[in-house]
Amino acid sequence: MAVVTSFLAPDWATLTQRVLRQAHLADLVEIRLDEIPHPGGEALRTFFKSCPKPVIVTIGGPEAFGTFAGSQEERFELLRDAAVAGARFVDIDWSLSLELGEVEAPCHRIVSRHELEGTPEDLMAMDEEMRAVLYEGDAIKLVTHATCTEDGLRMLRHLRRTRGGTIAFCSGSAGTFTRVLAPIFGSPFTYAAPAIMPEEVALEPSAPGQLRLGELLGILPPGGLSHETAVLGVVGNPVKHSASPFVHGMALKHVGLDAVYVAFEPDDFDSFLDLADDPVFRGLSVTAPFKARAAARARRVEDRAQSLGAVNTLVRRNDGSWTGANTDLSAVRTCLERAFGVWSSEPGRPVGMALAQVLVLGTGGAARAAIGAAKDTGASVWVAGRDADRTGILAHELGVEAVLWEEIASLSYDILIHCTPVGSEGAGSGESNPQAAGSMVIPAELLRPGSLVFDAVYRPLRTPLLIAAQERGCTCIPGAEWFVRQAAAQFELFTSHEADDALLRAAFEGALVQGKG
Repeated sequence: MAVVTSFLAPDWATLTQRVLRQAHLADLVEIRLDEIPHPGGEALRTFFKSCPKPVIVTIGGPEAFGTFAGSQEERFELLRDAAVAGARFVDIDWSLSLELGEVEAPCHRIVSRHELEGTPEDLMAMDEEMRAVLYEGDAIKLVTHATCTEDGLRMLRHLRRTRGGTIAFCSGSAGTFTRVLAPIFGSPFTYAAPAIMPEEVALEPSAPGQLRLGELLGILPPGGLSHETAVLGVVGNPVKHSASPFVHGMALKHVGLDAVYVAFEPDDFDSFLDLADDPVFRGLSVTAPFKARAAARARRVEDRAQSLGAVNTLVRRNDGSWTGANTDLSAVRTCLERAFGVWSSEPGRPVGMALAQVLVLGTGGAARAAIGAAKDTGASVWVAGRDADRTGILAHELGVEAVLWEEIASLSYDILIHCTPVGSEGAGSGESNPQAAGSMVIPAELLRPGSLVFDAVYRPLRTPLLIAAQERGCTCIPGAEWFVRQAAAQFELFTSHEADDALLRAAFEGALVQGKG
């Protein structure tokens, strides 16, 4: 595979200066001349000779996220002159392929097609239309716009069917993951935006959904991608703010595995899993709202995950089926037991978990794990959710007592476990959104002074709930503990390697600092 860094600048001097500063970081560079007049043959020759990497010359119009407004003859003249001057490739839209004609060797053409509105069902038909306008030695580049994760997976399937040689991926934020995975499925090139360099104003990406070069290289395994690279990922909606890609990615690099970890945000979990049927998909971290569907879709589910009806980890078996597990369960149990040992040492508190009363807030997959973990310790459990019917069903399934949301004020609990997205920075914003960052799941005055409070939310580290709890003399367990422990268990299931806890914690902290969690 080759990483192409695409440079788009308003003038020739800026463009060439930036390219020469970063060219050593990529395998090829693409210069976009959308807004730049013909610099002249001598300027082109000088630049191509000084650039240490092969150069692709592209003049993008509205058909390819570009701004070129000149005549077609001006476009053809510049591309032909670039070929003569030493460009390795020139990129031409498929609709203009025959008008441009062949270019002077050893330059080759990339015949490209961009679908800006979506990803058609019949990608092979588009491929065949493009092949009808090729000359010998041409490469094909197909870029469709992903409106959802499922579009991106269909593009990867298409790449696999073409058996290599086609440059293809999806534009748009929903298709960003395809820019990482496309080389695994046979694309010889993938494209990245220029890295952010010290003391320079960053150049804008040349297409929506492009990763910065530094971000892309940070995701790739030490030896780069190959058709055997394993694909791991987190599946949820929303999932853009998940720390999992950064944390698992660092752990994979630490043990030197040929694997990548990316984020998937499908509209429908069943459709996603049907499309993710290629053998390279080896393991998935499953988060809200898909943990129940993951349990239903796994062919084999570990006993405790089965009893909870929630799976947060899927591992592909050799026969292509999935095994489901719930690493939240052990993570929560360990956190509770360790914190309880400290908290219960104060006079007047329960001396054992079997004497403790736990209140779980929430009715999703995280709440199921919290209930299961609390029951495993022998504690008595109440569960409360805003939807009384859903709360009642959950309580009946797991054998605990349901309480109405408005009854929380009257409950004498020892331990509170918060399992909703409220207060998370990734949950949204605005007065109309009850999950907005800075929100409290319950008013501060309903927090029992001196209780043990466990918040599943990990971004920010000190959530509004934990801040209020600390002010009321509570002992607090941050969601970071839950996250890191369940991630360590997932990593071992995915890779059969023992996780380095210190590394995972450092990676988690780094993810928060960089805004990746």
